[in-house]
Amino acid sequence: MKNIVLTILLISPFCFYAQFSEQKIISEDAISSWSIYAADMDGDGKIDLLSASSGDDTLAWYKNLDGLGDFGSKQTIALLDQTRYVIASDLDNDGDLDVLATTGSINLVVWYENEDGLGNFGSQQIISSDLLLPKMLISEDVDNDGDLDVIIASKLDGKVTWFENLDGLGNFGTQQIISNNSLTPISVYFADIDGDGDGDVLSDSSSNNFPCWYENEGNGNFGTQQEITQDTLGTHYVLANDVDGDGDMDVLNIEFGGETIAWYENTDGLGTFGLKQIITNDLNAPFSIFMADLDNDGDHDILYNSQEVVDSDYLAWQENDGHGNFGEVQVITTNVIAPRGLFAADIDNDGDMDVFSTSIADNKIAWHENYTILGVEESLEIKMNLHPNPANTHINLTSNGNFIINSIVIYDVMGRQAKQEFENTNQIDISNLEAGVYFVTIRTDKGELVKKIIKE
Repeated sequence: MKNIVLTILLISPFCFYAQFSEQKIISEDAISSWSIYAADMDGDGKIDLLSASSGDDTLAWYKNLDGLGDFGSKQTIALLDQTRYVIASDLDNDGDLDVLATTGSINLVVWYENEDGLGNFGSQQIISSDLLLPKMLISEDVDNDGDLDVIIASKLDGKVTWFENLDGLGNFGTQQIISNNSLTPISVYFADIDGDGDGDVLSDSSSNNFPCWYENEGNGNFGTQQEITQDTLGTHYVLANDVDGDGDMDVLNIEFGGETIAWYENTDGLGTFGLKQIITNDLNAPFSIFMADLDNDGDHDILYNSQEVVDSDYLAWQENDGHGNFGEVQVITTNVIAPRGLFAADIDNDGDMDVFSTSIADNKIAWHENYTILGVEESLEIKMNLHPNPANTHINLTSNGNFIINSIVIYDVMGRQAKQEFENTNQIDISNLEAGVYFVTIRTDKGELVKKIIKE
């Protein structure tokens, strides 16, 4: 393996500005595409796009032809009646990404094997047919046995359940109930809320329609429902992220029927949450939120959509200062009608996070290129090398500067935290990461830097 040494400029203080291009159309015939998911479906190192469109009952993917965001035509994976949610995950441990989806009309949770790693998919395999109106699904290692299981929120039976991947090959067991008294749950999320090293489950709806979480004992057995807040009109969407940069997982919530997106601080790192902190309260029926470092300053900003009136819908973002204080609304586009799906990933391989979106009233899937601009007020150049890159087990950090590393955080291309280290170290252990592209945020006493690495 050839070692590639990267020279990085560490600049302090940083001034970053994320500016986005006009809408770049991927498709205008995805009839009512509700959800999208960005991932490398054919193993060529480029980020492709998955879509679930209920109007034409189609699961499909679009190939990123050149790694610059030029996408090919629709490639149909399967016809699935009124499908709403789609994700990618390696369910059979063969090194490529398979496709999972839900459909409410016939109450199915299914997956399709990526048979050759090139985006050619096999026949439908049923995970469950017993849930009533299954909505969002995620794929995570719930029981810490090294393979990926499936977690689902089902709206009409008020359940949050998980299904064990019994053999690591995509053969699933019966439903295991996390909660069966939630009030019309729609979204679920998996994160280590209590800092004990395993992933817990968040749901957008408790029995009282408040955001809540369930502690994982580490083997897929979950504790009782713990409400995050009752200071809300209800909830529509929930996710977790380290909003304030203190190393634990906070919670974000879209209020149901309201105009507010808010976050709640994990005050002790153990799942005790503070008061509501409003990010914005001037929206109309926001459907999706996503956290990603849009301006390359080392923290995660918020991305969301909103429906004002017809022809006045929009997609927007707000900058996080790293401590959970969010800036003004910055509109990316108003060229959407009834926006639904939302995702951020580095589509054009230039080191910043671009934005995908769908809108169901105009049947569009589109993306916006991120033109991140770095403005320098003062600068201190420190040459830092990360090597080898690509790497398999460890990345070494070397520098001619005198500074202290306060923390190192690694994020995957979907903006999810993959690893964190709090120590002044000159070596990063990446042996437990899956193969793929990652972004490393290094926070020092003289500033921050973000760089892309490849795990082989």
